[in-house]
Amino acid sequence: MDKLKKYKHIFFDLDHTLWDYEKNSAEVLNELVVKHQLIEMGIPSAEAFSRTFEKINVGLWSDFNKNKISRKAIREQRFLKILASYQIENPDLCNRLSDEYLMQCPTKSHVFPFTFEVLDYLKEKYHLHILTNGFDDVQYIKLEKSKLAPYFKTVVTSDGAGYKKPMASIFKFAIDKAEARKEESVMIGDNLQTDIMGARNFGMDHIYFNPGKLSHSASVTHEINCLSDLQKIL
Repeated sequence: MDKLKKYKHIFFDLDHTLWDYEKNSAEVLNELVVKHQLIEMGIPSAEAFSRTFEKINVGLWSDFNKNKISRKAIREQRFLKILASYQIENPDLCNRLSDEYLMQCPTKSHVFPFTFEVLDYLKEKYHLHILTNGFDDVQYIKLEKSKLAPYFKTVVTSDGAGYKKPMASIFKFAIDKAEARKEESVMIGDNLQTDIMGARNFGMDHIYFNPGKLSHSASVTHEINCLSDLQKIL
């Protein structure tokens, strides 16, 4: 595939694209299962707990991205729903799990394979930026602890911008902050709705990061299954 020369600015999603949310989350959840002796309360295993968390968390974040619920609701409902699925009703425990999860998870540093190799390659050719549907206090910790922060010229969060992907407003906000033009920019992310359709509707090229090789019918500018594939097209 021919390398594309027209881009000057690359906008990366953070969670599930560079920062390995599932791996970092599973590590924290395993620690919480051990600390709070959740197996003795009826949780089958740390792996089952992590799978339940992922299913419920995805649903809550989907509702958040659609403006159906607030940040506060995610934090309040997440562990209540998880424990309820195991017939455990303990609001105090839910609050402790929520607080400890939120404190510990952003400090984890697992990233996707080839993240640093690819960023080292790209930083010599492009201006790199973060555009994430996340919260300032959490996302900046992730960037620092994972040693990703130095690679990026600007960081835009939905929390800081006041808009969420896929709204065109947040893409415009990010472009303006980067002093870029959308014609010379490309968005890279794992979410077809927020990252890819958002960029497409804004008029920005996009690269769908699909490590699970999920089947879809979306029309995308480019698709990759590994971050190392970026070196073939950028």
